[in-house]
Amino acid sequence: MTKTLYIHIGHYKTGTTALQVLMATNPAFLQKHGIEYSSLFRTHSKHSDLAFSIFRAAGVTRLMHGYQKPIQPLDMWDQLFAHVRSSAQDTVIVSSEELIRIGEFPEACDLLQQIATLGRGIEVKVIAYLRSPASHLRSWYNQLVKMGIPVSDFSTAVSGEIERIHLDYDLALAPWIAAFGTDNVILRDYDAARRGGETGIFRDFLGLFGLTFSEALNLPAGDPNPRLDDRVLELTRMMQNLGLARATITALSEQAAQFLAQQDARAQAGRLAFDDVCSRIDGGLERLAGVGNSNVDIAAFRARLPQPEDQALTSQTLMTGFVLSELLALRKRINRTLPALADRLATLEARLDMVAPAETETED
Repeated sequence: MTKTLYIHIGHYKTGTTALQVLMATNPAFLQKHGIEYSSLFRTHSKHSDLAFSIFRAAGVTRLMHGYQKPIQPLDMWDQLFAHVRSSAQDTVIVSSEELIRIGEFPEACDLLQQIATLGRGIEVKVIAYLRSPASHLRSWYNQLVKMGIPVSDFSTAVSGEIERIHLDYDLALAPWIAAFGTDNVILRDYDAARRGGETGIFRDFLGLFGLTFSEALNLPAGDPNPRLDDRVLELTRMMQNLGLARATITALSEQAAQFLAQQDARAQAGRLAFDDVCSRIDGGLERLAGVGNSNVDIAAFRARLPQPEDQALTSQTLMTGFVLSELLALRKRINRTLPALADRLATLEARLDMVAPAETETED
């Protein structure tokens, strides 16, 4: 029987880590259905060495996360194909979102073409999840800041700093289509899968193999790759770009998160939904329409109901509040220490005054 290798290549920020953890922690479930999530070249539930070996050979240095293994990509992939041929299961899966970066580098694309020839006799299928561009770029920008990668503001980053495979999905997928054929590339809509709820991405992915999601599966505990609070994102980015110590950045980011949590709790207390507020205003105006002795244009008023504040402006205001609170706290700490410092200086000056005459007498 022909063996099948499924290569799950991402994209980034499409639940890839969660899927990798799901497969790594449920080997018996997969094996029961003739599937192996390969342990070969797997680290932290993923097979990123398969990508990093290609990038290293192609001369890539950015976002290599310290990869130093000497094995050459053709040797590594040849071992993978040999493993697939000898596997007790008919289907083998490997997964790494790093693989989707191959389209960024022509030398890496050439290596992928050579790798494809090593898999003769094996049916290779490529799986990629795509997220709507605006959502994807915001999420990847968040990830870069979270990883401590120096990056400019969002617009500048998108215009020239973020790799093109995050902007051009065709560029990201072209080398895989060229290497394994259009019919062997499976594209899935991440947004549609997520609309299926917290387990939607799991159900969608398992369905590719004819498997049904089971509540008995070991699921990742929480989000294995949580995002930074978007409201803290720019503060964190600017601190990183200023070269502040990681401990300082972490402490201030955590304090900012606590400050925001307090503000959120205060804002939620007794709060009406904004639509309800507008309904109340509109209803009151409608009832006033029957007042005869009035020159108020009720219809014009009803057409100009309040609009919720732009969320970006709200976030900016909150972070300004946090920075002011930190400055005030720093000022209070300084003010508390000033009297003690003044006393110490007075003591030192008094001692110096005592020493100075003695030194003068010695010189005489």
